[in-house]
Amino acid sequence: MSQSRERRMYLMWKAEKARHDYRRGEPHTPLMRVAQRFQVPIREVREAIEAQRGQTS
Repeated sequence: MSQSRERRMYLMWKAEKARHDYRRGEPHTPLMRVAQRFQVPIREVREAIEAQRGQTS
């Protein structure tokens, strides 16, 4: 049973967000890392995250 692409984007964003160190000044935000990994615009990643948040809440 495979997960949808939106779900994978959401889970990766959540994991990246948890380990991102904002104090250290890392160059890429978790949102940008997910967009680079899936090779899609940030806008699509935001839409996928919002869709998944709506389902889980």
